[in-house]
Amino acid sequence: MMNVIAITGVKRFPLHLHYFTDVPISVEEKTEMTRSLRLILLSFVALALAAPAFAFNVVNTSWTVQCLFSTTCSVSVTDHVSEFPVSGGSGNGRLQSRVFQGQAGTTGAGKWVYEYRINLGPVAGLTYMPYADYLAVDRWGAIRQYDYNGDGIATDEVFNITSGGIGTKAVTASWLTAPWTYFQLSNPVYSGSYPGGGESSYFFGLVSDRAPVLRSMWVHLDSGWVLVEGYAPPLP
Repeated sequence: MMNVIAITGVKRFPLHLHYFTDVPISVEEKTEMTRSLRLILLSFVALALAAPAFAFNVVNTSWTVQCLFSTTCSVSVTDHVSEFPVSGGSGNGRLQSRVFQGQAGTTGAGKWVYEYRINLGPVAGLTYMPYADYLAVDRWGAIRQYDYNGDGIATDEVFNITSGGIGTKAVTASWLTAPWTYFQLSNPVYSGSYPGGGESSYFFGLVSDRAPVLRSMWVHLDSGWVLVEGYAPPLP
């Protein structure tokens, strides 16, 4: 099992209008500005989705995937948790991002493993069950290929840890629509009927040559895209 060696503080990312503080603005004007900003962000994502896409090979595997990166099949990881508001729900959702580096003497020596988990466990639906179904990262970068599912074919690019880990929902598709890299859960992660009763995705991951930095990324809810923070390779 993995041992967490560091967990950073939880952060939220509400929309702030701090650059308008010198000008008197009514509540109605602030609301309209917030809506406009959201529409602009959504239009960028829509344009990206409309462009030609390059699909990645997604497979299911078990916790033993870490044996590709450790001679003892045990790794030390660093986690970061970013909270985000969920419209229609009570409580915040969480994006957990996890990184560790391949050890010398292994197939993945020196490479960086990135794993993500979308967690709506703390969220209770108010009048319906909100859900999350995508993670999107701007310019994630080149993805390394390995044999994650043990079928002897080393062309796997994105993996779900569906055995020996936590979660119940898998990423079913991943693709690049420049400049965005998308991870889709066709069976969404739902909130619960009470706090603590919501669902979580499995950890899903991929590998890069590049060391991690904290970057902005997006989780898609039934109510729209929300900004979060997590580990990813640095921008080119």
